[in-house]
Amino acid sequence: MSDISNGWTDTEVSVRLQRGAGGAVRVDGVLCSAPVWFRWDGDTLWLVGSGASPVGDDHVRVRVEVGPGVTVAVRSVAATVVYAARGAGTRWDTDIHVADGARLDWRLEPVILTERARHAANTTVHAAAGADVTVDETLVLGRAGEATGMLRSTLAVHVDSAPVLLTSIDTSVPGWSGPAGVDGASVVANRLRLGGIGGIDGIDGASLASAQSNAAALQPAPGCRLAVATGSDVAAAHRSRDAVLSV
Repeated sequence: MSDISNGWTDTEVSVRLQRGAGGAVRVDGVLCSAPVWFRWDGDTLWLVGSGASPVGDDHVRVRVEVGPGVTVAVRSVAATVVYAARGAGTRWDTDIHVADGARLDWRLEPVILTERARHAANTTVHAAAGADVTVDETLVLGRAGEATGMLRSTLAVHVDSAPVLLTSIDTSVPGWSGPAGVDGASVVANRLRLGGIGGIDGIDGASLASAQSNAAALQPAPGCRLAVATGSDVAAAHRSRDAVLSV
């Protein structure tokens, strides 16, 4: 398959959501930079992609700031397919800021790695201690009948400027697909929860393993929980992730 290119290299979109004097949420920033843009419908912020991207050496930067007292859901209209790379490969950086008293529910459609992809995905969450945050990430390692490309996906979390979590999946690490990694699974699903949950059964800094061998919930700091699950398809991985969070 030949490389697909639409001429895009660097793309940056940024959105600020603030509550105005009358109580309505005001949205401003750079909401559109082809091939990515945001659309606000009054309750949900929709991430929309056009064309084939990321591909080649595309670098996409997404920044979302949620102001005090704002409640917002972030969704995408379709999965993100990462196509054949060239040069340094593709990169997608997501920077999320959530203020005190704000609530963010971030659940995008899956990211699908094609066989010739070489992709870095970096998500950084900066949250106030009084914020309530849910962030989902679902990675599909190859399309049907296809091996996965190269991926390094990193999640970093800071609460009140203090680092509380740093985790990643890196397909360049030996054994990443074996028993100590994804154990042959083609889908990895994560959910980050910050605030609104208190401690988990009074346990702080604990690792809570599911009865299922393919899912676990970790609590690296009070009020911070990460669920990780693998599966043979998206639905199976999501079921395991949700099950371990209900423990």
